[in-house]
Amino acid sequence: MIHYYTNREISEKLEINLARWKRWSRSFLPPDPLGGMQSGYARQYVYKDLFKVFLGGHLLSHLKLSVAESQQVIEDLTPWLKRWGFLDLKTNGSKETTGQHQDGSDCIRVFFHALPESGPKAVIGFRYLVQKIVDVQQETVENRRYLTQRIEETLIHGDTAETDSFYRHPGVYMLNLSALSVRLVQRLRG
Repeated sequence: MIHYYTNREISEKLEINLARWKRWSRSFLPPDPLGGMQSGYARQYVYKDLFKVFLGGHLLSHLKLSVAESQQVIEDLTPWLKRWGFLDLKTNGSKETTGQHQDGSDCIRVFFHALPESGPKAVIGFRYLVQKIVDVQQETVENRRYLTQRIEETLIHGDTAETDSFYRHPGVYMLNLSALSVRLVQRLRG
């Protein structure tokens, strides 16, 4: 059974101001075909739409991107998010499990930065580096803790396979996608 969420229900569960949630919704979703100011229908969300609005709101309020930049990031990442199950409440970002492991493996982070503007029109574009932590080894030596992570990297919208530029670029944003989706699901179920 598909569960639909209303604006008020989402606002209460996520502890986000109702007016702010509605503003984010208008920014990141197409107009509601059933709704309108005078129609009497409240907008209803399936999890896929809810996650997109929540992600867009995070990009706006926490990473301080503009609405246009946030829309571009969501548009660019949507095929990848769908393929990895982030837009499905059942899989929630992992094809194998529904939660993160205690050691931090299965953590997915997205690094992104703006592409240099080219041409007369200012077109917004980003490069993305998706990191999935596959394995974590811990070691303690003389009261110091060492972690060795094995990471799987995927480059999206990159013209080269070199990922080192993300670590040297001064304008890189980092999005902890696993933690964001786990937080959303916990609040919806809580």
